[in-house]
Amino acid sequence: MTIALLFSGQGSQKTGMGQDLYQTQTKYRETIDHASSVLGIDMPALYFDADKTDQLNETQYTQPAIVAMSMAVYQTIQAELGDQVQVGLGLSLGEYSALAASGMLSFDAALKLIALRGQLMQSASDANPSKMVAVMNTPLDLLNTAVTAGQAAGRVAVANVNTPKQVVIGGDIAAVDAVSDYLTAHDAGRQVTLNVSGAFHTPLMQSAQQPLNVALAQVQWQTGKFPVMSTTKLTPFEPATIVQTLTDQLVSTTHFADALVQIADNVDTVIEVGPGKTLMSFARKTVKGLNYYHIDSAETLSETLAALE
Repeated sequence: MTIALLFSGQGSQKTGMGQDLYQTQTKYRETIDHASSVLGIDMPALYFDADKTDQLNETQYTQPAIVAMSMAVYQTIQAELGDQVQVGLGLSLGEYSALAASGMLSFDAALKLIALRGQLMQSASDANPSKMVAVMNTPLDLLNTAVTAGQAAGRVAVANVNTPKQVVIGGDIAAVDAVSDYLTAHDAGRQVTLNVSGAFHTPLMQSAQQPLNVALAQVQWQTGKFPVMSTTKLTPFEPATIVQTLTDQLVSTTHFADALVQIADNVDTVIEVGPGKTLMSFARKTVKGLNYYHIDSAETLSETLAALE
């Protein structure tokens, strides 16, 4: 079996995520408890307490919560994976989970970086009222034309190309609305406003770049056990250029679909680790004929381990 590991991005968090894994899997529980001590956050309370749902949905808490869960799932299955992992692929903050799993940086360093990144992106979002909209079944050339037209009203950009039929735009509210109006006038596909706190992977995140760059430059980057594909550069991360790549990532389009196509010939199995199954769904819509699994519960863990055997 040749495996690509997918590491979840922001947006699939929910209260109760991973609770049965925490209760039944020792390695998972140890990893989450370690994250609590590193971050100074009661992670089980953040995950499981319904009164903390709003906090869990704040970018500065969402990001470390998802990275910690993704790494806890990875640690739980690492022994069973053996040397079958050919490549890692993450969406946005999921790239940090992938890099930590590969060993390009330590888990502790990844948690501290992503906590800072979440705070910086939260601040940038608070300072710039914005929105993100997913556009379905619309040619990319029409989208790019619409974005150019919308830029007359403010900052707006293509943020994510998730599948051949789902692209996300983001930016200043007036500019995104102008793009939406242009698309509607040109018979584009359905549009869905996303429930996010900011316009990630657009110029509105520029204020986060310099302080994150300083923190990234202080990390001891290593060669990983398996390559991790950058969805912004569409090349594997390299220790020599990783600081600039992750700095650029804040304001650059993520090309998840293209990255997946690029790695698909080298794998027969895709496993998403982390809350939900968004990336597995994107992958299924992008590349046919692979075996797809996700792990975010005791049930899906059992199903995936049975398949690995």
